[in-house]
Amino acid sequence: MSGAIVRNGDPIVVAVKTRGSIRLYYFTVYSDRVYSTIAGSLPGSRIVSKSYGSVIELADGEAYILKPTLRDLLENFYERVTQVIYPKDALLIALEADLKPGSRILEGGTGSGFLTTIIANIVCPQGRVYTYDIKPYNIEVAKRNILSFNPNLLECIEFKVGDIRSKIFENNLDSAVLDIPDPWEALDTLWLSLKSGAPLIVFIPSMNQLVKLTDKVLYAKGWIIEKVIETYEREVEVTLESIRPSRISPFTGFIVVLRRVDRI
Repeated sequence: MSGAIVRNGDPIVVAVKTRGSIRLYYFTVYSDRVYSTIAGSLPGSRIVSKSYGSVIELADGEAYILKPTLRDLLENFYERVTQVIYPKDALLIALEADLKPGSRILEGGTGSGFLTTIIANIVCPQGRVYTYDIKPYNIEVAKRNILSFNPNLLECIEFKVGDIRSKIFENNLDSAVLDIPDPWEALDTLWLSLKSGAPLIVFIPSMNQLVKLTDKVLYAKGWIIEKVIETYEREVEVTLESIRPSRISPFTGFIVVLRRVDRI
């Protein structure tokens, strides 16, 4: 059965197979352009109007036309104006935040919208995402990125230019995630906004920030540290000659899982 059709201007993944190995290419396809691969040139006119999953013969191999997954879009097509939270970290954050359809979630630090997209893709359409950033331009980039993935998600996301360290307008929230330089400064406002027992997930890129956050939590009331996590990911290279570990992902940051508890 044929799948969806590739249209002019669509982002696509092309898996090129030659001599027992596969190389992936990511590009936005246009019928008047020609794309270079390890197996020969691939005109865009041969891709547009093909079904996803189609095979195209090349001079020295084959090209398989694939529809990008959300991870493909995030890592290869989304516009970036800030440091981003990569999928290997974002998916663990989503689990620790207990995201589910219908949840009401606060995000501190919209950035380029990578994590915003993943959160909204889980909680929408019944849920709500309230995402704050102090820079209006970041929010505009995030909106463009999310629009390119799924315009319907924008209906359940509220973008706000504001500083969550001083004011949060929502309350009784199910959970929150933070990606800001000084998350310890937002603990008081978040305590007022989250349900008792709710998780707060903080992404921190440096050990210095981790020390400051944990010191603040250990000496403050209203929060407990549930766990601190550092994640890794290793790809495996598969060819006709060998199957072997390829590379391990570089360090990106720490994920701190806090719980909001009643103050004593």
